[in-house]
Amino acid sequence: MSRASTFALPARYEPFGLTVLEAALSECALVLGDIPSLRELWNGAALFVEPGDAGRLALALDMLASDMALRARLGVLARERAAEYTPERMAGAYHALYSRLSSVAEREGDACAL
Repeated sequence: MSRASTFALPARYEPFGLTVLEAALSECALVLGDIPSLRELWNGAALFVEPGDAGRLALALDMLASDMALRARLGVLARERAAEYTPERMAGAYHALYSRLSSVAEREGDACAL
């Protein structure tokens, strides 16, 4: 992906998108399916198209192919957003979740709730 300038994933379903993260870390401009999970993660750092709308996908890709400044700006925004998704952040989120679950289980006296 380090040689690409644009990455498209017009997904109908994608819970996180490791390929999107890899592309963003390579500073690719992103064109993504307009679904809640991708919108939540990449809003403001990608172009979005309705899944299944080949015409809009083609327009978005043509726009990026012909506008180097937009492509570069979106690539930088994608890389900056991708930098937020670190292993430390993920581990911290898991630790916080497990701590909350453990607290609930202890309060309710149910060690099997974990």
